[in-house]
Amino acid sequence: MQSTLALFRRLYNTLPPLIPEATKQKMAHAVQHLEADPTVSLAEVEDTMIAFGQEVWPWSQAYREFLALAEARVGEHFLLPKLSPALQHKYHEFRLYGGTLRDLHSGRPAEWFTAEERGELCGALVAVQQELREYVNRALVGLEKTRYLRRVNEFTEILKSIRGQLQALNVLAASEQQHPTLASEIRAQVRAFELGLCLLAPEPDHGAVCRSVDFFNSRREHLQRLTTLGVFAPAGN
Repeated sequence: MQSTLALFRRLYNTLPPLIPEATKQKMAHAVQHLEADPTVSLAEVEDTMIAFGQEVWPWSQAYREFLALAEARVGEHFLLPKLSPALQHKYHEFRLYGGTLRDLHSGRPAEWFTAEERGELCGALVAVQQELREYVNRALVGLEKTRYLRRVNEFTEILKSIRGQLQALNVLAASEQQHPTLASEIRAQVRAFELGLCLLAPEPDHGAVCRSVDFFNSRREHLQRLTTLGVFAPAGN
């Protein structure tokens, strides 16, 4: 549970620019309350984080887009001065063979660099990420503000659609009386999607959420046909 609380604190500490002040204050109060309550359960922490995670999700998605664009555009400008001349040369060779700055975060080019060089790169990349965030934060409250808020609004519409699909799944689970195992599976999938929206699980893809509604409807129809044919009793789902 402490790791989940730490993720909640991190989510709060890294809120993107221009999030409404009221949201920030409510989130700060929630984090402090949970951290101070020795009786709080993991489910309570997750439920609270899900609620705030969905509230800030459109902002986080838009912010990540701008951060990725900035990294692609000026990331090397921040990185190269932090590397020794020898490692700068090695990095340029890496780029000539198709490597990218983004690849360095994945660990895929590990064999290209020595352990010592990877250590130097790791420290440089941490510093670069901090500088990029500061660079993007300035842009988003300045020249890029309008475009940023437009993307937030667009992601808000996507979130509304996701929430609608999750509600449809909850309705399906609540209406499933004959096959309780299927209802449990649906609720578990909804929970996984909700946790993904607040970074406690793999982030859900909008298309995957939509497809899950069709998938579980098909499963339900299939089970109903089998029950009608007498293949198994409903409780034996």
